[in-house]
Amino acid sequence: MYVYIHGLNSDGKRSAALLEKSLKEKVVRLEWQCDRPFDENIAYLLHETEDLEKQMDDLENMVIIGSSMGGYYAAVIAVLKCYYCVLFNPVINPKKTLLQFKGLNRNFATSQTYELTDELINSYRFSGKLNKHGIPRYVVLGKNDTVLDYREAEEFYRGCSITEITDDEHQIKDYEPYAKEISTMKYAVCYIDPDELESQN
Repeated sequence: MYVYIHGLNSDGKRSAALLEKSLKEKVVRLEWQCDRPFDENIAYLLHETEDLEKQMDDLENMVIIGSSMGGYYAAVIAVLKCYYCVLFNPVINPKKTLLQFKGLNRNFATSQTYELTDELINSYRFSGKLNKHGIPRYVVLGKNDTVLDYREAEEFYRGCSITEITDDEHQIKDYEPYAKEISTMKYAVCYIDPDELESQN
């Protein structure tokens, strides 16, 4: 099953539709609220993915796809649930990234306005290790990203992911070049040893 998690100030409808077109399969879109703290959002996303997991067949993998801040959430969920994940220009330090957007914000998809406060920014605390070995990851980084420095994510995930460096900008406009790699993850056989992951804490 493919699940997509959107970035900041978005709702993911456009990206999910483009992914469905490229993958030729349904992509379930999950939303998180930009004006709510991290703990609330991650609890909701975990609940939703666990419900979706019950609908899967025995041979199918859960593949969590995320862009930007959605990439951060996808990475957290993948570590907590041992899911496969695909990360497009993922945020690796949410506090640092969100400081750029501190103050009044507008969700471009919904037109909702909200205040990104210090309290919300500082709510992003995850004690786990996002780049644990043993989690199947495909990381796509655009060299022309003007929001995030792709080199930080490249270094962060080095040795624990399949990483592809592209000429894309921050927003992915075409998922077709990545469809084949993403598709292989749905029914890939990869034994993830929870004990090994636990030992890396």
